[in-house]
Amino acid sequence: VTIPCQMEKEKYPTDNIDAIKLTNETRFDKDLVTIPDANYDDIDYVFIPEGLVKTRVEKLAEKIFLDYCGKRDSPLRVFVIMNGAFQFYTDLLYYIKKFQQYNPHKFSFETDFVKIKGYVNTETRLGEIDPSCITEEMVKDQDILIVEDIFDSGTLMSKLLKLINSHNPSSVEAAVLMHKENPKNLKHNFVAKYTGFCIPADKFIIGYGMDYNEYFRDLPHVCIITKKAIERYEIVE
Repeated sequence: VTIPCQMEKEKYPTDNIDAIKLTNETRFDKDLVTIPDANYDDIDYVFIPEGLVKTRVEKLAEKIFLDYCGKRDSPLRVFVIMNGAFQFYTDLLYYIKKFQQYNPHKFSFETDFVKIKGYVNTETRLGEIDPSCITEEMVKDQDILIVEDIFDSGTLMSKLLKLINSHNPSSVEAAVLMHKENPKNLKHNFVAKYTGFCIPADKFIIGYGMDYNEYFRDLPHVCIITKKAIERYEIVE
């Protein structure tokens, strides 16, 4: 599904990304949906309404379920990147369990939460990943699924894959809610098998578990923050 806009001179390659592709023209009036009063003035507009997010997550859950159910005796090992991917994972889990109710095949998984802070203000900031959070015992000969909210610069995913692959897993895939059309991530040559949305690189999004300096995670919709709110909640270093 593509929402059309004017073509840019240098287009980010998206043909190989199986996702709903959104553009700079994609926006919904915040008065048409429910926004908490405390957050209303901080929201410029709604980028993706809650219903669209959840129906897309349901489809990703269906794909994951069909790919892994009944395939092997050992459980799927899931690494959830915290805190941003928690809501995404929660809904994935809900829909996977729903599909499980009507399918005789076994689908089991074990979940580990890996806490990594990827942003300060609107800039990506990533330190080293603690190797003790993903060990050989967890990974060796296992099917691995990484659950992440945003693929932006690509640095975090690249480091995670390097660490996981060093422990010789049986397979590694990723579920990413938002793939940003950021030219900087092209060098990693990575596209998640399960991708929700493809969005412009200049969109700093909040809501549905994603934050701005730990604010706005509980918004039900994916929204665009106002410039005034960016300044109000900025961390001064």
